[in-house]
Amino acid sequence: MSTIKYIGRTTDFKGKTLWEIVGNLKNFGVGRVVVRSMFERYPEPSYMKIVKVETLPNEETRKVKVTVEKTFRGRTYPKLVEINSVSYKADYRLLHKHEEESYCKAVPREEKVIPREIDLPPLLREFVQKETGKDAPKIAIKLKPGHNNIYRLANEGEKPTVDVSMGIGNPASPRLYANCEL
Repeated sequence: MSTIKYIGRTTDFKGKTLWEIVGNLKNFGVGRVVVRSMFERYPEPSYMKIVKVETLPNEETRKVKVTVEKTFRGRTYPKLVEINSVSYKADYRLLHKHEEESYCKAVPREEKVIPREIDLPPLLREFVQKETGKDAPKIAIKLKPGHNNIYRLANEGEKPTVDVSMGIGNPASPRLYANCEL
């Protein structure tokens, strides 16, 4: 009995390349909705509505430049996005016209509020306590602003909705930490 041995890298991609999809559509799929399978792991819808399609000069790479209205995790980008460097990946699928409306339905996103300051990690806390004499030193959180960010810093007097704490969490082997003070 023979066994099959696969050689090379494996991939998590499921689907077709953008070249294959738009090449088989009328008007190169302008107005149609394409979904990247990698983004279907999120609960919010992520999809791209094709606005314009251009071919690239090197036909061997089978890349195509597609201008899309991109929606990622329920938020639509304010500007059009060009996809060309990842168009060769076999990770796209075309939505049927009858499922476009239900798939692209807007889902309200809940904004999560995080505290302005958090405790220091245990070892750093010990050093800072010795240096400054403060009982419970804290560090300010710097939050990078972004279009897809669902977190924001709490305003003065506002109660955070997300608890951020320092600690060991849920250890794999609790008996290793049985005699430790945390």
